[in-house]
Amino acid sequence: MKRKKKKASILSLLALAAVLFTACATDDADTDRQNPKQKPDTAGLTAFSVNNEVLPADPTSPTTRVVGEYTGTGIKFYWNGAELVGVGSEVDRDTHEPKFFGADGSDIRDQLKASGKDRTSRATFWFRVGELTASQYPMRYVGNWEYPVLYRAKIESKQEQTKPNDAPNLAQYGDCGTGTAYRQADGNYTFMIDHKASYITFLPYTSQKGVARSKIEQIKVTADKAVCGIFKFDDNGIDLSSRPATTRYNNYIELKLNDFPIPLTAPNAEANAAIMVIAPGTYSKFTVEYTIYENNSVPQGGTGVRGTITKEYSNVTFTAGKNKIISQNLQVPEYRGDVYYMWDAAVGQHYWKGYEWNGPHPEQPTYAWEQTGSTNYPKDNTDPRWYRELPDGLTRDDYNDMEAKRSCKDCPNVNELYWYIMKGDYYWDNSLWVCMDHLHKGGHWLKKLRVIAKEEGKSVSDLKNVSPDGKDHRKEVVGSTVSNSISSGHWERKPANIDDYFYLPDLHCYDQTGGPGGDAVYWSSTPLYEWDSIWGPRSANAAYRVFLYGTHIDLGTWSADVGCPQNWPTDR
Repeated sequence: MKRKKKKASILSLLALAAVLFTACATDDADTDRQNPKQKPDTAGLTAFSVNNEVLPADPTSPTTRVVGEYTGTGIKFYWNGAELVGVGSEVDRDTHEPKFFGADGSDIRDQLKASGKDRTSRATFWFRVGELTASQYPMRYVGNWEYPVLYRAKIESKQEQTKPNDAPNLAQYGDCGTGTAYRQADGNYTFMIDHKASYITFLPYTSQKGVARSKIEQIKVTADKAVCGIFKFDDNGIDLSSRPATTRYNNYIELKLNDFPIPLTAPNAEANAAIMVIAPGTYSKFTVEYTIYENNSVPQGGTGVRGTITKEYSNVTFTAGKNKIISQNLQVPEYRGDVYYMWDAAVGQHYWKGYEWNGPHPEQPTYAWEQTGSTNYPKDNTDPRWYRELPDGLTRDDYNDMEAKRSCKDCPNVNELYWYIMKGDYYWDNSLWVCMDHLHKGGHWLKKLRVIAKEEGKSVSDLKNVSPDGKDHRKEVVGSTVSNSISSGHWERKPANIDDYFYLPDLHCYDQTGGPGGDAVYWSSTPLYEWDSIWGPRSANAAYRVFLYGTHIDLGTWSADVGCPQNWPTDR
């Protein structure tokens, strides 16, 4: 067998061999089952041996491995004692096919005990199935006990690996193989296993520090036909014509991981190689979903951030006995930390100017509720980061002069916000993103203004000039908060016609403390002005903003000295 074929399993064969003694042996084997530490009596039995240390010079001296690690070119197999190995020593009178009998014992347990290791490159199996004198016999190896044993292979939908690059349970998850045993001069036999399942080695990495802070909890694959389940198994391997009909129970496999790290810049097998057993075949649609988690204090009271990164592939082929590497650069949208401004502050004078999270004097909290001991936030109008102040005594005819002229000049005005609230048909999307080298999730999709205008039979200019209530709130105060709730079916997903929408991540805001995570607050270009004050027209030192939280959205005002995002998308 080629070395590549020996690189496709993992430390999972111990449990199977012990079980094999009970299922396929005579009464003498029951003793070994009851007391697995007892060495089997090998008198009168025929030995079938494998040796993985040296490649065979000819097929009468084959080698094999059935426990594995990723080596950089494939999966390297060893024996570890969970193997269920059978020999086809008789021919069925009715079917004329070989009848397979399981081994009555092996020397794997003794080898592991003597070496103190959990795997070995050599293994000998003993069989008590009558006189074995033929020059060769067919061999089968299966990793689990699906009845009829040695005639069925079962690939599990739930798999687990607790250590990087060490998958000790591949056998029980569906590893299997066939081979031929050749008679030696001493009357015993040697054989090799040609693995017949398919294997995926996942080597995810990232180019984003915010993703590299996270751990991988699970990798899930989903396909357009069954990737797991029970298959017929014969001397040719897994019979793909017996593939189960596709259901929601067999079109996926989940590989649970023990918080594997995500290497920065390049793949690293020793850091996080994760190996999955999968049914061979070609899949027209194949999706890989990585569940990652960063344990920080955001959002909602310190629960950390958990979410998925999904990659879709088409026409993916997995070949029996072969390992396919999926090495994906895990990336998510990334947002800057310098987009927070007091209302219409001077361009470039963002809330944490001079005290940025990645500067020489970092005080900027990088996620909501992070405590940095921040004191150098803007406190009064002597600070160049201060909001744009408006004079008292302006009239409604001066509204154009009141509108934002600096950092908030490209934000939507209050009328536009009103339309977004009432007609934006918004979606709550819990997708992941990165800001200031931390993982975050959550945001909202809102219908673009031009789409709303078309649906309402108006122009974009009409929407800018008049709110849905028929008033121009650049000249008339919005009397109370305008709110709306998300429509049914718009939770935690993206809109199907996504080109008609734009996205606002939940960047939250700064009010001395704060930071990304949990909700979204975005400035408008319109200040709040009190024309009808008993003291005469005067500035309220506040501005209109949109607030989005989960299933809720509203239009209201906030004090102008709060640091809110002003980075509205251009195509909104």
